Amino acid sequence: MGSGLAEQAITTFIGMRPLDILVAVLDVVVVSYIIYRGLMLLQGTRGGSVIKGLLVVLLLLWLSSGLPTLNWILRQLVLPGVIALVVIFQPELRTALERLGRAGLLGFSIGRVDSGASQRVINEIVDAAEEMSSRRIGSLMVLQRDSGLMDITRTGKTLNARVSVDALITIFYPNTPLHDGAVVIRDDIIVAAGCVLPHSEQPGLSVATGMRHRAALGLSERTDAAVVVVSEETGAISLAVEGNLAPDLERTELAERLNKLFEPPDERVRRLFWRW
Repeated sequence: MGSGLAEQAITTFIGMRPLDILVAVLDVVVVSYIIYRGLMLLQGTRGGSVIKGLLVVLLLLWLSSGLPTLNWILRQLVLPGVIALVVIFQPELRTALERLGRAGLLGFSIGRVDSGASQRVINEIVDAAEEMSSRRIGSLMVLQRDSGLMDITRTGKTLNARVSVDALITIFYPNTPLHDGAVVIRDDIIVAAGCVLPHSEQPGLSVATGMRHRAALGLSERTDAAVVVVSEETGAISLAVEGNLAPDLERTELAERLNKLFEPPDERVRRLFWRW
């Protein structure tokens, strides 16, 4: 029976027109890419274990085709299982849909001001991080990109102050009213301070990961924002982007990473064409 199906498939494939073959290959490639991106999205999350459980249920459903009662019971579990997956994967689905819905894949928030102003903002942030690092002043600086952060700014105090080293150090200076939260920077403005960030849900995080670093990771998992962290205990500077934390950055490395993240769209396009 299996060989007959194989022969039928080969005969059908040989009889197809070149255009139909191209469409079929494209179809397989697109579906494979979607599955790959879905698995990458679930990597390192609780979704991996749930997917394994779902595969077991589907395998049992297929094997129980000759057992009507068991097959019926398993089929009744499919719809509730799909609903459960939507509930369990809500953070992952939200992140995926947000990434798909971003209008400016090559854009960024700071870059909406002129390049000279965006460079000034980056320099001020790097200078502030270096100064606070040397003085062991803990801080969380959120740099908005494409994702809106209104739900985050609402948790803090509205400032609308110009980005500067003095302003940032004053906000995070110990025992000041806003030093425990995060600042949100949009364009060249400190929109709000004392903001509360969601903590990371990544499994396997080291117990040594502090609350500021967990908060930075948590926001970077849910949005495309870049979050600069200065540790109060060690003075180490870290950068959280897209759910990844780059620890113990020197001044030059932090500046390079931020410049790459917030480079003008035309420069990014030019660099991509240059690679080709």
